[in-house]
Amino acid sequence: MFQLISTIIAVVLVAVDQIIKNWAAETLIKGDIAVIENVLYLKYAENTGVAFSMFSDNRWILIGVTSIMLIAVLAFFLSGKVTEKLEIFSLSLLLSGGVGNLIDRISLGYVIDYIDVRIINFAIFNFADICICIGAFLLCVAVYLSDKKEKEEKIAKENALKEIDSDLEKLFGGENNE
Repeated sequence: MFQLISTIIAVVLVAVDQIIKNWAAETLIKGDIAVIENVLYLKYAENTGVAFSMFSDNRWILIGVTSIMLIAVLAFFLSGKVTEKLEIFSLSLLLSGGVGNLIDRISLGYVIDYIDVRIINFAIFNFADICICIGAFLLCVAVYLSDKKEKEEKIAKENALKEIDSDLEKLFGGENNE
């Protein structure tokens, strides 16, 4: 059930991303909007690369790599092997952000970016990028928590076996009891 809800959320996030990008293309093309003067602006930008415009003008390579990554995430998402809610939700964020940017890259040849943080010298980004970053962060947290839980369960099993061995030794008087 949670996977279905996360899938619906992912679809909604892709739609929100596309709506915002369409608004940015129509509105911000006319000029920047200061949200917080000298700190945060909305500014129209076309990014033919990935983060910080790396790999610019490699549209088809980026489409291919992104598609392969999205197929892998989707396969993992649908495999049934992912059962933790945090992992499921993080994968849905990764999918929604990746699909949102892939739609742009395929249909336009570039990704529309519009969030410009000027208080630091940072790349202009978009809602899909935020989904990807939060999804990646949450996936790291989920993997860490899962590993921690597995280690705790392993230690608990080892302690339970030691306790059983101790109880058996007390009951039967040790190994040399005949």
